[in-house]
Amino acid sequence: MSREESGQHTNSPPELYVHGYSASEQQRLRGRKATEVAEFFLPYLRVGMTILDCGCGPGSITIDLAEAVAPGQVIGIDLESRQVDAARDLAAGRRVTNVQFEVGSVYELPFPNRAFDAAFANTLLLHLQDPLRALREIRRVLKPGGVAGIADGDFGTGLWEPSSPVLEQVRTLFLQAVRYHGGDPYLARHYRRLLLEAGFARSEAYGRISSETHGDPAGTRRFAATIVQQIEDSTLRRTAIENRWATEADLDVMVAEVHAWGERPDAFIAILDCAAVGWVDEAG
Repeated sequence: MSREESGQHTNSPPELYVHGYSASEQQRLRGRKATEVAEFFLPYLRVGMTILDCGCGPGSITIDLAEAVAPGQVIGIDLESRQVDAARDLAAGRRVTNVQFEVGSVYELPFPNRAFDAAFANTLLLHLQDPLRALREIRRVLKPGGVAGIADGDFGTGLWEPSSPVLEQVRTLFLQAVRYHGGDPYLARHYRRLLLEAGFARSEAYGRISSETHGDPAGTRRFAATIVQQIEDSTLRRTAIENRWATEADLDVMVAEVHAWGERPDAFIAILDCAAVGWVDEAG
């Protein structure tokens, strides 16, 4: 997901990846695999296809897609240059040569019409102020008969147990942050409809268990550590304090509560990802 997509609503805060860029968040993002995050999309890919991955982050999914369609070419874009640099390093380390990464905005893709056979976006649209505009731009660069796959977690589907008032405050904090920067934490449930509104000829939607579903000690500790880092990330922390959603003391209490939850023998987190696939009309 990009750092921000500037110039959309000049009176609003810039779009922002509210989970931040901490070391633990980067590790989490690098650990994502196409067989998990893009499992619903892989059956529609073929060897030799050209693919665009929008909001590619540190590139692990993009590189998996490149391996799936080799020797087809895959391009990942992200507005955050640090993510693009990290993705290039990861591709070099994995010795995948049919992939490249560029800094770019999903609102103004630097590619001609009908340039790609397929496009993918994960952890992107729900953070955008104008996701429909982004989908129309994705459709523009797809060939006739091209296919797009989009997926995100839906904040309304999360189970975080055992719950507590403080954990509810943590959840509310993330909801506020996404909305403050123009995103919609419940957008993913509407992806099938949005693809049609963006001009795709037909669409299908899916629900699947997120990779952020944990019910074992290692998993809940890892999830708790990630949430703690996101709360302590300077951007989210500063935004919460500046908007008076929480004080420094409140945030410290939240961090302690999340830590404690991660150590509980009965801790459980489950999130539903909503995904959709859309097809461009064969006539374009």
